Amino acid sequence: MRKDDILGLNLDHYPRQSFGAGDVVLSDGSETDRMLVVIDGRLGVDHAGKPLGPGEIVKSIEFFGASHYAGDVRGRGPGQVAVLPRGAVRACLDEQGAMTWNLACALAIEAIATSKEHV
Repeated sequence: MRKDDILGLNLDHYPRQSFGAGDVVLSDGSETDRMLVVIDGRLGVDHAGKPLGPGEIVKSIEFFGASHYAGDVRGRGPGQVAVLPRGAVRACLDEQGAMTWNLACALAIEAIATSKEHV
């Protein structure tokens, strides 16, 4: 998968948000009304060891399965993310198949429920 094309969406068509080291790119409690995709740089996710890099989706499970993001996401240096509105992601998945959006949401909800069982 190319970093400028994710889920069938050309990231060049969406706004970008720049960040620096320590900048909060996505704050705890933000609505899941947008999907962020790393274009350049690295992001650190609270309570996770591996930073996210180019082409990776930020908190995809929460985007599909929750109403709000949990935990801050911060820049580990300079970089950019593409900001994809929820409606654009849903329309793209709906074009791929009538149940694709619903399946993605159901799998994410199950993953969240399973993770809470192990806490």
